[in-house]
Amino acid sequence: MKNAHRPRLTEEQIQHLLERYRIRRDTRARDKLVLQYRNLVESIGRRFAGAGEPVEDLVQEGYIGLMSALDGFDASKGVKFSTYATHFVIGQIKHYLRDKGKIIKEPAWLQELNQRMQRVIESLAQQYGRAPTEAEIAQVMKISEEEVSSLLTTRDVFKVGSLDAERDDGSTTGSEIEKVRSRQYETFELPIEDRIVLESAVERLKNVEQRVIHEYFFRDLNQTEIARKLGISCNYVSHILRNSTRKLKKILTTEDLKEVQVQLRALQRRGGQVDLEEVSGITDPATGLYTRSYFLARLEEELSRATRHHYPVAVMLMSLEYLSDSHGGWVPMTADERLEALGQAIRSRVRRADLVARYESHQFALMLPHTGSQAAAVCERLQGIVQTMNASSGQELFPVRGTLTFASFPEDAGNIADLLVRVEAGHPPSQAMERRREPLAA
Repeated sequence: MKNAHRPRLTEEQIQHLLERYRIRRDTRARDKLVLQYRNLVESIGRRFAGAGEPVEDLVQEGYIGLMSALDGFDASKGVKFSTYATHFVIGQIKHYLRDKGKIIKEPAWLQELNQRMQRVIESLAQQYGRAPTEAEIAQVMKISEEEVSSLLTTRDVFKVGSLDAERDDGSTTGSEIEKVRSRQYETFELPIEDRIVLESAVERLKNVEQRVIHEYFFRDLNQTEIARKLGISCNYVSHILRNSTRKLKKILTTEDLKEVQVQLRALQRRGGQVDLEEVSGITDPATGLYTRSYFLARLEEELSRATRHHYPVAVMLMSLEYLSDSHGGWVPMTADERLEALGQAIRSRVRRADLVARYESHQFALMLPHTGSQAAAVCERLQGIVQTMNASSGQELFPVRGTLTFASFPEDAGNIADLLVRVEAGHPPSQAMERRREPLAA
């Protein structure tokens, strides 16, 4: 490549270019900085090559992250740009892979909390020129210090042995948990379905694995202290951490909501402290999907993130009408059986990142992050479910038809109230989305 031997810039030159770009948005300064950090972007992109996507695509996503870092960086805060940019490059590539379904993911709630926590940590680090304390993070996030500590502890389960936690020489890059840690865990109230998944996942490990996980993540001991306490070698402790966290990843990414509810009831029978009534506020007993109240709370959070990061969110409602057995001699199912069959069919045809809920007695709602006009394609997929759908329960079948309406943020509405009004009313299509209302049965 013609720029392969371009002389590297000095730190003073880099700072000068960063300041020029911050003040004037000088494109020549930006281009020089992009070339300066090309090796960083390409190196990070290659680290994700095992995800199955072309390295060229990963690197291209990395450059998008680098541009975002340049746009948001303030050199006056005293934080090194390379450190700041690395977070953005990795984050953009992971976001791309999550959309492709090519990366092992934390549960949705942990992704959301981690993203929020990471933004706060980065902002405070720039503000103070150092790693923030738990108290400082808690103040910004409006949660307790114990909850901050618990979130940091839980998120690190997904960092041991991860792509961005180990260098080629076997050493670790560290993480926020090494900078801000305490010993409190039990007080943090995670969403019920995912909290029980995490607890039950740990229970599936071998006794020695459970012990090491508990001592490392929940009691704040380092590997040397654990080795001494358990009478084993440090190398064996490291081996156990890597193997057990891989197992946890596999468990946590294959559990579904129904399994969670089974586990929750098992815990309750064993005398667990989690109240089963908590589940009713999150999951609908007839369908196993989320409830309207939980859907609205999550939608409000998603729109807040979308406002900060400038991406669209689509909301879709599916209103159902059951046909009687006179339309072809169908044997009617119970309402709950019909709803459960339809709900699970819908859930199986959307992305993991999408949220499906029972909105009204005969209505489902879907939230589609990072989706604007593409929601029309989702409508087409769902037509195959609802257009005179044959849903089975044993030997019983039923036909159903319905109507899909959808609207997107911020194109159709700038806040949650207006968005819901438009989608509930089945608002006429905008110029950008010609099909806002889809009849689903002849």
